[in-house]
Amino acid sequence: MNWNKLTFFLQIFNFLVFVWLLKKFLYKPVFDLIKQRKEAVAGMWQEAERARQEAQKLKADYENRLLIWEEEKKKAREELEEELRIQRAKLIAENQKALELEKERNRVLEEKRKKEMELEAENRALQVGARFVARLLSSLASEEVERKLIGLCLEKLRSLPQETLELIRRSMEREGVEKGVVKSVFPIGEELRERLRETIKQVVEKELAIEFDQDPQLLAGIRIIIGSWIARASIKDELEFFLQGKKEDTEVSL
Repeated sequence: MNWNKLTFFLQIFNFLVFVWLLKKFLYKPVFDLIKQRKEAVAGMWQEAERARQEAQKLKADYENRLLIWEEEKKKAREELEEELRIQRAKLIAENQKALELEKERNRVLEEKRKKEMELEAENRALQVGARFVARLLSSLASEEVERKLIGLCLEKLRSLPQETLELIRRSMEREGVEKGVVKSVFPIGEELRERLRETIKQVVEKELAIEFDQDPQLLAGIRIIIGSWIARASIKDELEFFLQGKKEDTEVSL
């Protein structure tokens, strides 16, 4: 093979022309296309990165929100448990107080019932005793017993304290009493009647018309009635005082 320089240089020139044509008409569009693709890929990558970052941010926000929500749920649950504990303790205290009040009420009612039963039993016993004593004293009642009771009544009247006398006199003055009644079981002799009139006069400091009457229910003794003032000195009255355990301020008894 013969080597021709002209051909060689022509080949080189053709190649350079071919390269220039490629660069002019093919490489530049291709490079431009590749550049555009690279720019598009870079833009897509940036968009993907931005989307990834936004997704990570959303994920972080969501996880943070979940944590906050869990804390809020925990706090709300603790507050609810505390409120329930307080309410439960309050209800227990109220129930305990109600039970204590109910126990106290039942105790008071039971004590009241016992006292009422004891009082009723005592009253029945007193009534039975009083009936027995009344029957016993009725069998012992006599004019002699009555005279002794009248004598005791006169002594009692003459020894009345000044305060009682003043109370009786004011009562007589207020009521305008002009007469009195003396009741007895047996007839009272004139001498004893005079003693009674004199003693009554000393008590009331006033001359009164005294009416003498008989009352078998007294069993033995006397009852002096002057207005609202009553002096009792009989077996019946003493039995009543025994049962009642009290007398009025304007009453005098043995």
